[in-house]
Amino acid sequence: MKYAIWAILWPLLFLIGLAFRILSPLAVCFVTRAPYLTTVKRLDSKLTLLNRDRLVWWLTWFDTDDNATDEYWYGVYDATSTWTQADYDNSKFIRWYCRMMWLQRNSAYTFNRKFFGIAKNSWLRWQYKTIKPFLFGKVNDINIGWKEHSGQNKLLYAGRILGLRTPKVEG
Repeated sequence: MKYAIWAILWPLLFLIGLAFRILSPLAVCFVTRAPYLTTVKRLDSKLTLLNRDRLVWWLTWFDTDDNATDEYWYGVYDATSTWTQADYDNSKFIRWYCRMMWLQRNSAYTFNRKFFGIAKNSWLRWQYKTIKPFLFGKVNDINIGWKEHSGQNKLLYAGRILGLRTPKVEG
């Protein structure tokens, strides 16, 4: 039964995620900058107080409730690893890109937790997470069910059936 409930929600949450992804390039134009104490990967994972970008209050449904909107930059994702802090500070486009990519990566995150999150002790709780080989040297990073994040009192709906990635090279 718990798997059926998850499956019934999947099409609805897929469409909600799609709508949020389409609107996120515009949403990230509305940010406010404020001090935020967090562990910053870009600064050797040190706990640091920085002025960080968050979406304005009326767009928080788009945002991640457990990270700033500019986490794509400070978390060192993808192409950002080759840019400098000066590149980020001096380029409105790079700042927009990093905020937008964070929301693409975490589409409808707060909305999802608020309306579709479940209690940690819920009978609906389950998660299947695995990485399977795929075509053309890619892997499929699957994460379905309800996932837990430290410091959060609700589990977040996880619906990543297809998550193509380049495998990490050890060494």
